[in-house]
Amino acid sequence: MRDAATSADEPVWLEPWSLDEGSDRVRTLFADAFEGDPDAVASSPGRVTVIGDHTDYTEGLSLCVPIAHRTFVAVRRRDDQALRMVSGNPPRTEPDRWEGAVEALHPGAGIDWPDYVSGVIWAMVERGYPVGGLDIAIVGCVPLEAGLGSSASLTTAVARACDEAWGLALDSEAGAIELAEFCWEAESAYVGFPCGRLDTHTVLRCAADEAVVLDFATAPPTLTHYPLYFHDYGLRLLVIDTGERRDDWMDAFKRRSRDAALAAEALGVRSLRELADAPDGVERVAGIEDPVVRRRARHVITEDRRVQEAAAALGGLGPAHDRFTEIGTLMLASHRSLRTDYEASTRQLDAAVDMAFAAGALGARIIGVGFGGGALALVRATDADRVADLVDAEFVRQGYAQPTFVLV
Repeated sequence: MRDAATSADEPVWLEPWSLDEGSDRVRTLFADAFEGDPDAVASSPGRVTVIGDHTDYTEGLSLCVPIAHRTFVAVRRRDDQALRMVSGNPPRTEPDRWEGAVEALHPGAGIDWPDYVSGVIWAMVERGYPVGGLDIAIVGCVPLEAGLGSSASLTTAVARACDEAWGLALDSEAGAIELAEFCWEAESAYVGFPCGRLDTHTVLRCAADEAVVLDFATAPPTLTHYPLYFHDYGLRLLVIDTGERRDDWMDAFKRRSRDAALAAEALGVRSLRELADAPDGVERVAGIEDPVVRRRARHVITEDRRVQEAAAALGGLGPAHDRFTEIGTLMLASHRSLRTDYEASTRQLDAAVDMAFAAGALGARIIGVGFGGGALALVRATDADRVADLVDAEFVRQGYAQPTFVLV
């Protein structure tokens, strides 16, 4: 958590590393920690959800794009079963180290960064891949706990590096799906966080110049690819990282997941996705007796519909201004739903969304799990600095920690 800002300094922008810079950084860390060169270096991006949060674990829909910020991993095979890991992510002044063994890996060990890495190795072994001991170095520039998929960026980068080092031949579309699935298993089954498949499939299956709609009615999810026109029309996605997160955010997320399951049970359906396409879906939700469960279900169903409308606008043939204005309006509706029905917002997130829209953004919303973290605004490229200036100044005025900004 950052200290509250005491002066209206200039906004803090978090710039991505180039591929060469990231590779050089992780190679240097590897050489310092283990001596010699790695067998493989790989990286994976973070991601942004334009519309469609808290829908992946309810078999719903999400519209996502990757970001330029990435996690870089260097690995070297060992002749034994030992695992040695080192992480040198800023702002650490000294690398963080961990040691263990492949045969000793077991689910539920913890939720720190080594557990996510260990979970990937465990999932590979569970699926029968011939993975043994490794030396692993990790660096990255994906902002942590900002709703940008940093954990999936880490696990998928580890998986890609292991694929190359061990010659697993998973560098195809089918291989990307396989990698995404066991990276999801690393977080959901090994770490024990009940996440959906949104993050891993986005970062492994979506190109840098496109958006994807993920349909979680199937496992693995199906993807529909869309050209990402924002830059062509002078628009950018502005991430506002509040730097704050509720201490109970993980428990709050788990409760939302349980509420969604209870809603499906109350409605007599396998998943809430069945009601997203039903004309009377929202009306049926109104009949749920528990008011909390009712609100959770209403968010999921209306969020799925917002994804469908945003995808239609992104791929439509009408005037660009009208289509992008519609996407902005859908983002605002998504935020209201996440704030009111899912209760996943905070005062800082509401301030970021409200101030960005007041400053000229076409729309803005929470991204990721919520309960703190980041917000996303769709802005004109020429307005990005001004929006960041005004949001930054408002946070300082209200006594909040100074936010940081990422441009997608």
